[in-house]
Amino acid sequence: MTTPASRMEKIAIISVFFALLLLPIIQMVTRFPTVSLLDENRNRERTPRLGEILSPVAFVSQAQKWFADHYGYRDWLIRAKTQIDYSVFGVSDKVYIGKEGWLYLRNIIDSEIPAEDEMSDADLTAVAKRFAELRDVLQERGISLVVVTNQLKDKFYPEFLPYAARRIMSHRRFDDFRAELHAMPGIVYIDTTEILESLKSERQVFHKTDLHWNDPAAAEVARTLVNEIAEAEHRNVPFWRYPLKIKIEKMSGGEATFMPLFYPPNEQALFVAEKFPAPPYTYEVAKDPFEYIARFVNDQGLLPPTVLCGDSFSDGMVRAGLLDHFQVLYRTKSPPQDLISKLPVGVKYFIYQFIEVRLPRGLVTELGIARHDTTGKP
Repeated sequence: MTTPASRMEKIAIISVFFALLLLPIIQMVTRFPTVSLLDENRNRERTPRLGEILSPVAFVSQAQKWFADHYGYRDWLIRAKTQIDYSVFGVSDKVYIGKEGWLYLRNIIDSEIPAEDEMSDADLTAVAKRFAELRDVLQERGISLVVVTNQLKDKFYPEFLPYAARRIMSHRRFDDFRAELHAMPGIVYIDTTEILESLKSERQVFHKTDLHWNDPAAAEVARTLVNEIAEAEHRNVPFWRYPLKIKIEKMSGGEATFMPLFYPPNEQALFVAEKFPAPPYTYEVAKDPFEYIARFVNDQGLLPPTVLCGDSFSDGMVRAGLLDHFQVLYRTKSPPQDLISKLPVGVKYFIYQFIEVRLPRGLVTELGIARHDTTGKP
């Protein structure tokens, strides 16, 4: 026999259940409480348009996609789940949680580095040949090729990877490719692996919570790069003008953002403290095919006009003062396929910087280095 007390208990349980079901809808309608949006590096699904109701299947499908991206407390629940995984179990589906606060992107460790190491000798030779072709095409235009390679932090700090992800190898396929570049005549090769391996005994060279090297490490590479070009120009070296001063600041890097947490991990990171004032220059942005052009008001004995074609690792060198050493620096991150034919008259050096995981993709194939691309040769 059901007693009044047990009936009330059932009603209470059912009421709580329905209240929990209604909470997401209430939050969607009232926007209370406010839930901060996740930065997912994508556009969320749009609201279905009223005119699409004439196609019920498509309308319902779009409505389902929209709801999956916008239901109440969605972003809070994702953060809660990710925070529990990180804080309690020390795992993430996007990032390997290493020792002492070191983070490593899973996609790089699980997919991109293995793809690099599966390359055959013929594959490496083919990529090296493309660099030789780029060198030759540039030389026809009176431009010297400067190559800068970057390996990632699992190369320099594999000991902090969790045991399940650790692939400590004394030799990697990219090391073979570095040897190819060292042996290639007619280029200036800046092997950052050699520089950083020597430097890391003195101080940390990569961020713990970010993919990139830290700015003091980038500054050491930029100094070597500038001095190498200066030596090729028969200038007095060292030509690099800035003594390195380092500061420590708290930061939470890009790899930490791959984990949508309430309390992202942070670190005490190394940065370049200050530089001397740069020479006066004009700064032109979005100048096709370049992201920007830094042009100094007068020569001041600076190095000849140079193109910097590189990814976000190049940004650290720029922040350290790289562009302050050239009469003109043309910067591009996403070069068009016909970049070589669009190089301005007067450019004397072409700096090509890339990270090791691009090796299986062929590297310079996007630059347009076929012989017919040299039309307009100065």
